[in-house]
Amino acid sequence: MSPSKLDKYLNILEVLIARPQRIDKIVSKVHMEKGELKRRLRFLVSNGVAEERRTAGNTTVYALNDRGFAVFKALRAFKYFEKLKESLPVIDEAREIASMLSKNSRLSREK
Repeated sequence: MSPSKLDKYLNILEVLIARPQRIDKIVSKVHMEKGELKRRLRFLVSNGVAEERRTAGNTTVYALNDRGFAVFKALRAFKYFEKLKESLPVIDEAREIASMLSKNSRLSREK
């Protein structure tokens, strides 16, 4: 299954959280085509989540700002709760089974 948009943005932010990166480094780490990555980076920059910077050697790098760091933490928390939500039905089912086993155990002791 291909990653969702949320996953793609989260992957980009995760790469940028370590330090500012050139686009070719980001491409290799997020496994995304350069054109798609450029569109996503433009979106992040235009929404104030990331910044485009020039280095002393006139190379363009992308970096997270404070807002980007906050967005990264929020998206990561969202993904965590999404996974937790998926596991809750399993937990509820396990409780039901434990409850039935407990009742059966009590009934067999009462006989």
